[in-house]
Amino acid sequence: MRWHPTTDYRSFYFLNATQFLGALNDNIFKLLVIYLLINVQGPSASGKILSIAGAVFVIPFLVFSSSAGVLADRLSKRTIIVYTKILEIFIMLFGLLAVYLESAIGAYTALFFMATQSSIFGPSKYGVIPELVESKMVSKANGSMTSFTYLAIILGTFLASFITDITDKNFVLVATFCVFIALAGFSASLGIKRTAPQNSSKKINPFFIYEVYQTLKMAWKIPHLIPAIFGSSFFLFIGAYTQLNIIPFAIESLHLSEVGGGYLFLATAVGIALGAVLAGQISKDKVELGISCVTGFFISFFFFTLYLFSWSLTATIISLACLGVFGGAFLIPFESFIQVSSADEKRGQVIAATNFLSFTGVLAAAFFIFFISEELQFSAASGFAFMGILSLIMNVLVAGRLSELSIPFFVNKILKRIRRIALASQVPAPHQIVVFESNSWWDPLLLFSIFPKLKILVPGHYFKQFPWINWWIDSIRIIPTDLDSRSSLEKLIKNFKEYQEKGNSICLYFHKRTDTKEILEKYQKIFSRLGYQIVYAHGKKERTPKRFIFFRYYLKKITMHFSTDRQPYAS
Repeated sequence: MRWHPTTDYRSFYFLNATQFLGALNDNIFKLLVIYLLINVQGPSASGKILSIAGAVFVIPFLVFSSSAGVLADRLSKRTIIVYTKILEIFIMLFGLLAVYLESAIGAYTALFFMATQSSIFGPSKYGVIPELVESKMVSKANGSMTSFTYLAIILGTFLASFITDITDKNFVLVATFCVFIALAGFSASLGIKRTAPQNSSKKINPFFIYEVYQTLKMAWKIPHLIPAIFGSSFFLFIGAYTQLNIIPFAIESLHLSEVGGGYLFLATAVGIALGAVLAGQISKDKVELGISCVTGFFISFFFFTLYLFSWSLTATIISLACLGVFGGAFLIPFESFIQVSSADEKRGQVIAATNFLSFTGVLAAAFFIFFISEELQFSAASGFAFMGILSLIMNVLVAGRLSELSIPFFVNKILKRIRRIALASQVPAPHQIVVFESNSWWDPLLLFSIFPKLKILVPGHYFKQFPWINWWIDSIRIIPTDLDSRSSLEKLIKNFKEYQEKGNSICLYFHKRTDTKEILEKYQKIFSRLGYQIVYAHGKKERTPKRFIFFRYYLKKITMHFSTDRQPYAS
């Protein structure tokens, strides 16, 4: 990673180390509690133990995240980080005692305290990133931190299983190891430079749900922030479900032990670490939410492959790894956007609200796995199929609401690999409206690569059967076709003014129709009265042979120009 001279790389590296050691300890200790209690109560209680452990771990994030966000906006984030690391040492000592006594209540209590410490740590560890690195470096910094976090999950999952194996289930030794990790985490936190407090006047409100609501209400006013918050939260839901469900899945479908199931999650964690780095590299010096919108569909696909090939260990490992790669790439743009788009004095509260929703998802994952396995008596493999359906629905909603960002990304990164567009004339002026007629729905999308901000207006008669699509897609707007209606005309005029005030270019798209000429004559009169001029887009298509490794394909290139004369569009 290349750093700008003003970036405090030393402090960021210590922050990364602190987060790495904290995530390592969280995962070792959580698996330690699960393995201990399964060993004491028997494998038949694994579903119940996993559900209780998941719920105990997530409740503190729901209760204390809002207060932690307020603290992060009032105090120095570095101070909070150091004190939470001190707290972690004492919690691990208590956990060691609980493990030694083989006390279920003590183990669950230690897990609860561990999660409380992590919930206080969360808003500060992410909120401090923009204070240590430049804005254009935030995506790469998040990619780096997420990558190391999941490397910690990999190592934590491995060590919890490996040490348990080689010591013949000596859980006290594993707990002692957690104490030493906590000490190392505290030492690393001392290397972070002291950051200035934001001195927010916000006070801690015991009614944390109301505080979360107020924060989300404020976030609603910032474009695209709410979908980013929900997208980030949904990632933790599917991640938690995958981690909890993989152990019953390994026992039922692959006939492995619970420790073997713990090893399987390593494939997902490795994938997430790789996907996080790739997302940071693809984003370069900006935040690309389009990455999340595209990769979300692949997440759904690989959940289905887990269900379809549940009998195969090889297919399971490949599916889990791919699920991790696309999951890591899904998360990073959302986290980066949340940090960059939030005001400095509100960033801790926004991250805390995101954490609240995220761990609501983790809690929902714990109840979801209990409901499917205990109440419905479905297999763990079927649970992955249900998750595939939920992921598909969620991503359709998020991608639609972020279409103003996802469609340009899709065009520039994917569509332009097989279709390209080149200009042969000057780009139309703001007072001109582009009219585009074509047989292909792909062609108007290519205009996004020419116009940085483009609103494609599609006559409503194309979507009479799908009235919801205008709500779903931000970038494409449906305009009324009843030009004799006064209300329709007023709406049309209002939309035009709104788009142009925001600096949007306007394109009126017609899929080839026999009555296009008559419709255009009506629009021509309206546009003239409003002071707009119609400019027609004309294009010529060429097919150029290309080769990708062993495959040959044809790249379609469109040479486009604009004029005031309506001419046939060469398809």
